[in-house]
Amino acid sequence: MRRLFLLPLLASLALAWPAARAQSASVELVSPAAAVRALLAPWDRPGMPGVAVSVTLDGAIAQHAEAGAADLEQGTPVTPDSVFHVASVSKQFTAFAILLLEQDGKLSIDDPLPRHLPETAGWAPMTLRQLLNHTAGLRDFGTLMPAAGWRDEDLLTDEQVLRMVLRQRGGNFAPGRRYQYNNTGYALLGEVVRRVSGKSLRAFCDERIFQPLGMRHTRFGDDIDDRVPHRVPSWQSSKGGYVRDVLSTTTTGSTGLLTTAADLSRWALNFETHAVGDAALFARMQEQGVLSDGTVNFYALGQERHAWNGLDTWSHGGRDAGYRAFLLRVPGERFSVAVVANANDIDTSILAYGIAERYLSHRPAWRAPAPETGRPGRRQLAAYAGDYELFPGYIFSLRSDGRHLLLSTPDGGEPAELPALSARRFLLSEKFHQSLEFPEDARGPSVRLDYVIGLYGRIPAPRVTLAGFDPAGVRAQEFAGRYRSDELDTEYELVARDGKLWVRHPRWPDAMLQPYQRDQFRSSAWFLQKMAFQRDGDGRVTGFLLSGPVAENIVFERVAAR
Repeated sequence: MRRLFLLPLLASLALAWPAARAQSASVELVSPAAAVRALLAPWDRPGMPGVAVSVTLDGAIAQHAEAGAADLEQGTPVTPDSVFHVASVSKQFTAFAILLLEQDGKLSIDDPLPRHLPETAGWAPMTLRQLLNHTAGLRDFGTLMPAAGWRDEDLLTDEQVLRMVLRQRGGNFAPGRRYQYNNTGYALLGEVVRRVSGKSLRAFCDERIFQPLGMRHTRFGDDIDDRVPHRVPSWQSSKGGYVRDVLSTTTTGSTGLLTTAADLSRWALNFETHAVGDAALFARMQEQGVLSDGTVNFYALGQERHAWNGLDTWSHGGRDAGYRAFLLRVPGERFSVAVVANANDIDTSILAYGIAERYLSHRPAWRAPAPETGRPGRRQLAAYAGDYELFPGYIFSLRSDGRHLLLSTPDGGEPAELPALSARRFLLSEKFHQSLEFPEDARGPSVRLDYVIGLYGRIPAPRVTLAGFDPAGVRAQEFAGRYRSDELDTEYELVARDGKLWVRHPRWPDAMLQPYQRDQFRSSAWFLQKMAFQRDGDGRVTGFLLSGPVAENIVFERVAAR
């Protein structure tokens, strides 16, 4: 389930000067189609995984292009019919299915969630719209499942996800308070489609979307035993080359869509033709989330809105196992591009924007990006230095030596020097297009940093103040015992061994807990990033709150001391 998150890079930061930018400084005077083929050249050789591209322009499909292997073991190439898992691009279709039901008069996106899922009546009040906009504050099932003992190789179904989600009695924040990208909301929306329509999400979308649009290679993969013609396996890069990364889930709603680049182009053209859905539905699709303080967010319904080089764009990406996908639309130029790939080191968003540049850089609305300039001075570096919490317990510690910014993470190792890309932005990983960026016009110590993935992916990390703390004073035995969580329906055993505290679960290897503040521990297991222990009036440990990425303060109660 870690596949659903954006942090596979944090264990190994590749710190180097970038050899290329998201967009080139100039576009060669060649045809756009030839330029696209040149962009795919790195994968057009033996032993490389595959990528497929489909471009629409002025109401028609303008180009298909493929490179690399669909199956590295068999040596079969990617073709226009190759079917890829597109992960979170699925959310766009789930949102559209909800809007079709609204068009049918069977629901409103402003309905309270319990109207369609009565089991959620005890939760904080939230609406379908807040699920669609990622503002509901739900815990992400991608962390809940492994925290409960599920492993990546376990078969995970919609029914199992729903059962886990409905056990939750808390969330990450009050609905509407802020935006936080979340898979649980779209899993619940898939269930709403099932209950309101009386059909599976797969059947509903096939009848109402895929068949009418001629998307004959597209389906939601809700059956692990399905035979899917031309489906490609996924691959992870490793030191020894590429290795298989098997996706063993049949979850839908937030993910699960199987499709081709060409079928995604047929879908993109529907935003122009309205062959399925009326004008009111498409206007609804563009309604961006509004927070309780009036802030308008970039995320609408299953798609993000971003200004890019003078153009208004709508997009969504996906990543799961080794699969990568990105769908970019530029309505004002009647342009779209779909990029799908089957390896974790292929950045489909960078490719999509690069292809868009090749096609659109001569248009009147285009504005060439200003080059990044400047270097941080001593005073700026001092203002950036500090501790920033990306997720509960996962802290970037930044220090300045007067000339450079140095990064330490909980993963250990020596502090790494971060190359400055500008006065405010520092490179984390060239390979995965990740950087750290600080706010403009900061006066005094920076209050936060943004962890940036690609062009627009951002996770804010607020500055935190850590108290002076000596781990040597922690008595591991004080915390040893058995702890149970009803929300996860599981137990952990905490064991004191050689003065260290270890967490034990029958489904994963033991993980050592590292104290970093009083009664607060973190572990090497990404889904156990923070344990905040609680005490009674006599100072005895009674339980802890567990937090991981996008899943905070899960209650564990101590059921036995050791």
